[in-house]
Amino acid sequence: MKRLWTLLLILTMTLPVSAKSTFVVGVQSFSQYYPYSAYSNRNYSGFNRELLDMFANEYHYRFVYKALPLRRLYHRFVDGAVDLKYPDSPAWSPELKKRVKVTYSDPVVSYIDGVMVIDQNYGQPLDKLNFLGVVAGFTPQPYQSRISTGKIRVDESYKYDSLLMKVISGRIDGGYANIDVAQFYLDQMGLKKGSVKFDDTLPHVKGTRHLSTIHYPKLINEFNQFLADNQEQINELKARYGLE
Repeated sequence: MKRLWTLLLILTMTLPVSAKSTFVVGVQSFSQYYPYSAYSNRNYSGFNRELLDMFANEYHYRFVYKALPLRRLYHRFVDGAVDLKYPDSPAWSPELKKRVKVTYSDPVVSYIDGVMVIDQNYGQPLDKLNFLGVVAGFTPQPYQSRISTGKIRVDESYKYDSLLMKVISGRIDGGYANIDVAQFYLDQMGLKKGSVKFDDTLPHVKGTRHLSTIHYPKLINEFNQFLADNQEQINELKARYGLE
């Protein structure tokens, strides 16, 4: 009997990823991050959720979404409390992740984070940007050196519509945001197209979003195959959410 239990334990420890059917996916707990996601009343929704559910259904997995504040999410991911993280990028929090080996999927979507300004302030010199708004939890990476030297003051908001209203009212010189998310909430607020716009003359960040894991690289291989095999459906999903 003792030998039987030992054999069962060894088999359990060496089972392939396909034998594990339920995975905990660490996601951002932002209440306003459409069209990508929203977390409200313990419900996670948006493009991210639909895409990951499509993948899980195709490979007969069950995904449990664990929504956490951004900083805590990274720590829980590195500590192994969540199996997967989405979205993620090699460029995000590299210092925190340097003690673990993270496997990233192929790119899912491209993104731009930059400064949204009122139309009449578009193209102004960087020196005119003295008061920058951000959504709590986000780091305006291209402006960190100017913030640390006091050249730029930071104002935090907890929601995108609050951030954008501060831009419109002139309480801040610009709002650092993901431009797809900002445009979604500008549309929701019924503002005239172009009254607030992304200032591409100011420093900004371009990148891609990925699915990541520390312990299940085989699942990432399957996700890459899913992206390749379902390009048409994924493009339709992106179009429905107004992405790319």
